[in-house]
Amino acid sequence: MYTSSVLLDARSFGAQLPRHLDALHRVMRYGGGKHEVLVVDDTGDRRLPGLACRFGVTLVSSRPCPLGERLNVAVAASHGELLFFPGLGQGGFHRWLANQLGVLGRQEWDAVVLQARRQSALMRLMRLMRLLSRLHRASPTDTFCVTRDWFDRIGGFDPVLEHGALPELIERLQACQARVSIERA
Repeated sequence: MYTSSVLLDARSFGAQLPRHLDALHRVMRYGGGKHEVLVVDDTGDRRLPGLACRFGVTLVSSRPCPLGERLNVAVAASHGELLFFPGLGQGGFHRWLANQLGVLGRQEWDAVVLQARRQSALMRLMRLMRLLSRLHRASPTDTFCVTRDWFDRIGGFDPVLEHGALPELIERLQACQARVSIERA
């Protein structure tokens, strides 16, 4: 079994996918074969098998369906104890993951939300208001990590949700008293 699985959705990442796979490839090659990267695809893009081969990732095919179901398909094909779901536009994820590789077995959380950096003062104010509330409504640009145990315990993603699939998973984890940490990229 792998220590961690990084799961990417080809449809969501679109043209950014090669850049993210390249950055992940550089981080993961120092992981000693304990980490895997999977790309779930429901687009049928003929370029993806070559891209997967070039970066040494597993390509998982899915029928066209909402994001929640696609990610459940990817998780079913994965073998990691920790499941990482990088957010869109999350430049700090790769550095954060590189730092986490050494402490993955000693984390003090069941799930973590790595918040994307937001630039505007309004966004900072909104973030502060969210931190003050008990429930954090996460953004699709945030990165999520959850232990496989908790992912299985709550039944995975809601298969009918598209963009709300990841934030809704975190809300259910919080409602079930999972230890959810919120960090900055």
